[in-house]
Amino acid sequence: MPIYWNGQVFRAALLLVAAGGTAACQSSASSFKGANVSDKTRALEKQLEAEAVAFGAAQGATSLAASADPTGLSSFVKAPVALAGRNAMARSANARMEAQLARDEQELYRRYGMKPDGTPSGIKPTDAR
Repeated sequence: MPIYWNGQVFRAALLLVAAGGTAACQSSASSFKGANVSDKTRALEKQLEAEAVAFGAAQGATSLAASADPTGLSSFVKAPVALAGRNAMARSANARMEAQLARDEQELYRRYGMKPDGTPSGIKPTDAR
């Protein structure tokens, strides 16, 4: 292997690590604000964001490795696998967040003395947060 190629790979790997570190340090504000959303929902949101960053870094690393293939065939293999992985992760994250939001909704109903369908239960509401 030529020394030049090793230097290119080293620089690309260093750039990937630096970009991943920069992305990991920057977190967005929560999309879930207000008393009707629990801290568990906000924590799940942060966890899902961290999982997405890790998945993106893994995809970047595999893309870097695939780019070193002179035939280019590894890119054809990597693309559908990466897409299937991303779609599976998105479905899982969506299901987890929907379940957490449903728990928040039921807690809100309970707190204000309502049945799960939203009709009054006749129970006196508890104090709001």
